[in-house]
Amino acid sequence: MSQINPHGIQEPTDPKFFIAKYLSPILEHKWIVLICTLLGLAIAVPVSFLVEPEYSSTAVTQLEAPRAQMVSKVTQEIRSRKGGRPYITGAVERMHSSMFQTEVLKIIPKRLQDDLKQPLDVMGQLKTRLKPIVKKLLKMETSQEESSSVTITPLRLRKLGKRIVIKGNTGRGTIQITGTTFAQDMTTVLVQSYLDVWVAMNMETNKSLIRHELEFTLSQKDSYFLKLKEAEKELRSFKQTFEIPPALSSVTDMELQSQLDVLQSKVANARERYKRIDDIFLDLSRKEKSVINNIKILNPPQVPIDPSKNMQLPIILLGLLLGAAMAILPILAIDYLKGNIRHKKDIISAVDIPIIGKLPVIK
Repeated sequence: MSQINPHGIQEPTDPKFFIAKYLSPILEHKWIVLICTLLGLAIAVPVSFLVEPEYSSTAVTQLEAPRAQMVSKVTQEIRSRKGGRPYITGAVERMHSSMFQTEVLKIIPKRLQDDLKQPLDVMGQLKTRLKPIVKKLLKMETSQEESSSVTITPLRLRKLGKRIVIKGNTGRGTIQITGTTFAQDMTTVLVQSYLDVWVAMNMETNKSLIRHELEFTLSQKDSYFLKLKEAEKELRSFKQTFEIPPALSSVTDMELQSQLDVLQSKVANARERYKRIDDIFLDLSRKEKSVINNIKILNPPQVPIDPSKNMQLPIILLGLLLGAAMAILPILAIDYLKGNIRHKKDIISAVDIPIIGKLPVIK
């Protein structure tokens, strides 16, 4: 690295120039730099204790295709099969929905709800912790907006959403749920709450895949049953009219026999249709009861040992740097504006006369 002097001659960079221009002014005001650095440290240390460390826990699950879609008959062999891309994506989007988060907020304990009130970012934590102190000093009334742990508001839903990260892997058919809290033992509670709600809702969704068929079949079954009863009533009335015994299925009169055959055939057909729809109804009922949870937990949430994020040390280091910078930058700026002569290059740039020598320093 080199520099060009006023005469156009390229000169190598002199390290003493940087020492004289930048380090010397700082050393001359070292006490100011030291005081500002200690002041920044004195502010950063209390602030670092206001910011709590974060703890995270992750659960890995595998989502299989619904059992109702994997078999056509109850007696057919059932094999495990991972869910497709739309199925995985739909499950992730569902867990991000406000309806899902509302159900989670209903089951989490009061301690976790209080934990969720604290924002994760540093400035948000400082504002949340300092706000009551400032209001108390100013003798202002504290807001009771979030005093109730039962009321579910959009603000609570947003805060819950910021504590959960849900990632779906469509290639492997897995979904990863990561929860973050300030209380070390509440991370698993948060993730497990998501798993519990997901399992419950997923079971209902799987059952709903065949429930509409079951409802339609039930209505058809009732209709066929009424038709069967009507046919039997018509046959019974015909036999009573012509005084034919109920157990008798044939008569000597050809005309009556013809009418009797028609009515008996109508009853047999209605009974056959009713039996067929009843078998379908029983088969669908068995399918609905055989639907089981298709969510497999590959890696359950574990209580974290160490914090996933701790900003105390970075805040202290930042305080040291800002404290020193608050002193160094004004010192260098003032020295530059004053135009102090600290190096031979300052003389050359000021008078444009070449230097032929230098006098030794006499102590």
